[in-house]
Amino acid sequence: MEKVKVKRYVSGKRPDYAPMESSDEEDEEFQFIKKAKEQEAEPEEQEEDSSSDPRLRRLQNRISEDVEERLARHRKIVEPEVVGESDSEVEGDAWRLEREDSSEEEEEEIDDEEIERRRGMMRQRAQERKNEEMEVMEVEDEGRSGEESESESEYEEYTDSEDEMEPRLKPVFIRKKDRVTVQEREAEALKQKELEQEAKRMAEERRKYTLKIVEEETKKELEENKRSLAALDALNTDDENDEEEYEAWKVRELKRIKREREDREALEKEKAEIERMRNLTEEERRAELRANGKVITNKAVKGKYKFLQKYYHRGAFFMDEDEEVYKRDFSAPTLEDHFNKTILPKVMQVKNFGRSGRTKYTHLVDQDTTSFDSAWGQESAQNTKFFKQKAAGVRDVFERPSAKKRKAT
Repeated sequence: MEKVKVKRYVSGKRPDYAPMESSDEEDEEFQFIKKAKEQEAEPEEQEEDSSSDPRLRRLQNRISEDVEERLARHRKIVEPEVVGESDSEVEGDAWRLEREDSSEEEEEEIDDEEIERRRGMMRQRAQERKNEEMEVMEVEDEGRSGEESESESEYEEYTDSEDEMEPRLKPVFIRKKDRVTVQEREAEALKQKELEQEAKRMAEERRKYTLKIVEEETKKELEENKRSLAALDALNTDDENDEEEYEAWKVRELKRIKREREDREALEKEKAEIERMRNLTEEERRAELRANGKVITNKAVKGKYKFLQKYYHRGAFFMDEDEEVYKRDFSAPTLEDHFNKTILPKVMQVKNFGRSGRTKYTHLVDQDTTSFDSAWGQESAQNTKFFKQKAAGVRDVFERPSAKKRKAT
């Protein structure tokens, strides 16, 4: 008998007997050459190592030993008897027996027909054992039913069969706040009903309150209408003269028509004057302005301001008509401006001294650095010619700006 070493097949891993590279032709003619060589070499090695291998010696001794002595030397093993087990346990025993048998016979050479025959025998043995266990269970159930009452036996059989047939569900954890019991469900339904009743009650109260407000507003309007009608009834117009009232109305209407006509004529006259002035030349316009100067209404006398005196503007509104009150001298000193501030120290000669809004300088003249003794400030013919012809902003003649550039002459 040759010893065969069975190697486990791993998916995706190349077997040891397969070549590293192969083509289609080699795959068709491929034979287990390497395996045959190894099998030829194994008997020679076994003959050499037979004397030194303890397992072979033990096997030879077992063959030569008497069978009866070996059986007498073994102790008797009493296997436990299974009263009742489920189908899964029977299948587990069959698988375990198959596993043990396969592990014992791994070292022997077994062909496919032998494996199939043994597996069929193991399945037949497992089926016979299962039938025997079922018969034993039926006998025990009959004896137990004779001792106990009929109601109890029926209840137990029902519960046992129900436990065996019903599938076992996996327990699922539910948080305490998510658990809903019968009492909690009833309490929630009662609470929801109370909330609905409360909402209906509030809606009814709001409807009554709205009707009450509408009724009060209606009463107020009726009272106001009654008071206005009473006031109209109490009005006595018997003593009035309709002809006098009509004459007064005619006078007011004529004055309004006259006022509107005068305003319209003044506006037309002003537009005509503006159009006439626009059509005049520059020399004619200057002569016109010199002959007819601008009429200033409410012209006030310009007084002299004291040192560090505050300035007040008289305003620009209501100046179209002459009024004596607008002709007063607005440059007269008031309050603290009556005092002479020239005698104060230099540091105090500023506005709002001692306050956060004080000024930094006394006035601009004090900070003016213009030198009037320089050559530019002298009254000479050269300076006069320069100012009149070339200096910017001081020439006598002003020319209107135009898009066209003026040619220099």
